[in-house]
Amino acid sequence: MKKIFYICIAALAVAATGCKQEKDIDLNTYGGKGLEFIHFENSEESWLVTENDESYDFSLVVAITSAPAQDVTYNVSLGSNTTGEEGKDFSIANKSVTIKAGEYTGAIPVKVLYETTGEGFEIELVLDVEESLINPAYGSSALISVKSDKITIDWNWLAGNWNAQDSEGDPYVMAITKKDETTAIFTNIWGTGADMEGTVDFDTRIVTFQGPIELCPLYGGMLVCEGVAADKKFTAEMSPLGILISGLHYYLVGGDYSGYDFGEDYTNLTR
Repeated sequence: MKKIFYICIAALAVAATGCKQEKDIDLNTYGGKGLEFIHFENSEESWLVTENDESYDFSLVVAITSAPAQDVTYNVSLGSNTTGEEGKDFSIANKSVTIKAGEYTGAIPVKVLYETTGEGFEIELVLDVEESLINPAYGSSALISVKSDKITIDWNWLAGNWNAQDSEGDPYVMAITKKDETTAIFTNIWGTGADMEGTVDFDTRIVTFQGPIELCPLYGGMLVCEGVAADKKFTAEMSPLGILISGLHYYLVGGDYSGYDFGEDYTNLTR
């Protein structure tokens, strides 16, 4: 289940306050007083290009934890995990990033060439800087997964194991199997091992689930449920980037704070 339960339940034991999630890195990042580190803003990104898009210009943000007194420039290079062909599938006009004096971020423009993307490829960029400038919590590289609408979404694409990430908590694996031509079984939602049956429409790229669904693990003596009522539906949207399950809520059952709703939940499935 989700780490947010542990954080919020502890807070509710004191007062009905909001949730706060700490990271395992220097919290002074971006303008703090911590050590000077350089890193990509995201170590992983997914970019989607479609036939109707007017532009395929993207940018990868690089951040520094201490604003420089004068402009600084850092070089980057292509990593060994790059599967796209530079100059054919993508182009990078300048393999460097400049962070202006007094600022904390800069960007590397990347152009994706739609006509040759096929179903997609990956680009890995690596910061060419001294090891002492790299925060181990971030690393020195960023892996970009480029996807296009040229991919075929059918049973061959849908069925199998997927990497799942809820709106909070650690990643886990979900399995999707074909029950019949219009029904899919999603197994291990929220890491509970539970099954959900949904109606698949490959034309609209939507899987529709009909309530009720309710899963209620016990956390710290308090029951935490997730689900939807019998008269409600929720969906999974299929796209070249993966699957997005949305429309579910999680809330407390029993105790002084019974009925407390943590808000809408979602789960992203990727490969």
